[in-house]
Parts: sequence; structure tokens; C-alpha cells
Amino acid sequence: MFQKTKIKKLVFLLLVFCLMAGSFSVKAQAAATAGSKAEAIVKKNVKSGDSAKKKLKKLFTYIQKNYDYARAMGFKTYNGWEKDYALEMYTKKKGSCYHYAAAYAFLARKATGYQVRIGVGKTNGFSGNLQDHAWTEVKVGSKWYICDTNLDKYAAKSSGKYFLKKRDNLKKVYNNYKNAKYYKVKS
Repeated sequence: MFQKTKIKKLVFLLLVFCLMAGSFSVKAQAAATAGSKAEAIVKKNVKSGDSAKKKLKKLFTYIQKNYDYARAMGFKTYNGWEKDYALEMYTKKKGSCYHYAAAYAFLARKATGYQVRIGVGKTNGFSGNLQDHAWTEVKVGSKWYICDTNLDKYAAKSSGKYFLKKRDNLKKVYNNYKNAKYYKVKS
């Protein structure tokens, strides 16, 4: 009887270990896949001789032309959410502002090597009322610039109003960045 209990505990521990290892493997695989998909998109849409600004603009336009909006309720961050959301956008060709921000962030980072981050906070850019939102920021030199593919496509009708804009110029639209959280994107 004592031996059976020990074996059951050992089997249980092995099962838990395998499940945990599988979970880490899936996350690592998603990260690698998001990176390889981003790399393929960059290779197809920009030329090595393009300036960094031209690369950013081409990829900004690519996102707007190739992806549609799908509302996501109850967004919560977790370790690696950016890669998961980018991969989901690349695969399903639609997503929320969080997907748009993540997808563009990885493309911008891959294409330029610049520091890129995702801002998660509030905006009044759609209706005048504050609502949850995510956007991409790219660091050029010592300054951060906003590249918001989702807000530009749906609120400004692809006018370029939210492409590579100084943060100071958009404080009112992004609630003065009050309580915004930032997630640094790594390749």
C-alpha cells in the first residue's frame, strides 16, 4: 500500500512537470513563430535600401490594408501577451487595438532595430469618450513617437494622422498618458 502511494505521487509529479514543460514549449514556439512571421512580412514589404522612416510607413500601410478589426473584450496582460497577439493578428488577419499594436510593434522592431514599445491606456480618439486602447511607440533618436495603426485606420480614416507623431502633440487624445503602461518589444 505504501509503495502504491509513492508511485501515485511520482506519476502525479511527472504529469505536472510534463504539463508545465509543454506550456513553456508552446510559449517559446509562439514567440519563434511570431518572430519568423514578422520577418517574412518585413522581407516582402520593405527594401534593405529604404530609410527607416520609409520602412515604418510601408509597414504601417501594410497593417492597415491587410488586417480588419475584431473587438476583444476583457483584455488582460500576461507574460508574452504581445507575441501571442501579434501571431494571432498575422494568422487570423483581424484583431483588436491590442493586436494591431502588437503586430505593428514587431514589424517596426524587425525592420529598423529601433526600440519599440506598446502603450496600454485610454484614448478619446474614437468617440470623444475615454475607452481602453493600445498603441505602438517607436524611439527615434532620444524621442518616442506614436504609430497607432488602429486609431489611424478607424478614427482618422487612414489619413496618416497617427503615424510617427510626437507624443506631446497627442496628449489630449491619449488622456495625457495617465496610468498608461508600457511593454517593451524584443525581437
